[in-house]
Amino acid sequence: MRPLPPMPFAVALVGVALVVTGCESTQDKSAKIGAELGPVAQEKGLSISKRSKEVKVVSTTLLSDANGSAVVVELHNSSARDLAEVPILIDVLDAKGKSVYRNDIPGIEPALAAVPFIPAGGDVAWVHDQVLATGKPAKVKATVGEGGEEFSGEIPEVAVGQPKLEGDPYTGVAAGGDVVNESGEDLARLLLYAVARQGDKVVAAGRGAIEPLKDKAKPVPYNVFFIGDPKGAKVTVTQFPTLRGIEPR
Repeated sequence: MRPLPPMPFAVALVGVALVVTGCESTQDKSAKIGAELGPVAQEKGLSISKRSKEVKVVSTTLLSDANGSAVVVELHNSSARDLAEVPILIDVLDAKGKSVYRNDIPGIEPALAAVPFIPAGGDVAWVHDQVLATGKPAKVKATVGEGGEEFSGEIPEVAVGQPKLEGDPYTGVAAGGDVVNESGEDLARLLLYAVARQGDKVVAAGRGAIEPLKDKAKPVPYNVFFIGDPKGAKVTVTQFPTLRGIEPR
């Protein structure tokens, strides 16, 4: 697996500390995640006719626990261009090779069908944490398509504080912390990916979002719920703020 170099966004690393929170059902947690990640906006289903010659799949990881399944795809951009909204198709298969989930469903949230940003010559771990499989997931295939938008503007500055892991047997584990918008403007959305690794192995992942993220000095709390078990792992939180001039697909 290719090690991920520093991203042009703030990255927080943390050793695991576990604290107890109040009980919350899986349904309540799902509703909370849906509220944080915003309304469905991808009206047309994803379609990839040509593979990208610039962005390659380095590795894929399928994670499952009592709360559901997630996919982590690690990608490398071999071009000299920063790219945004790069289309990515995943096909989740059962043990017999039958497809049990694809993210080409009309009405899917844009960030579940495209990589928000990947820097020139850089790497990113893309997370899809809402795999609604019709069978038992066993493996995943990922295809990156042509059509990402070149981005040459400034990346909004947002400071992400070190997360702490918290959770209980009912809700699973979440990474919680604070962010501060230092961009000087309101941001429509800040998307956060959390990936937990033990050595080179991805053991847990999740997504969270703040929508909108106002321009103010006070810290704003965030929470990212995990699929998989991050306890004892190193957790990386990567941020993807709204990019000026780039519209989600």
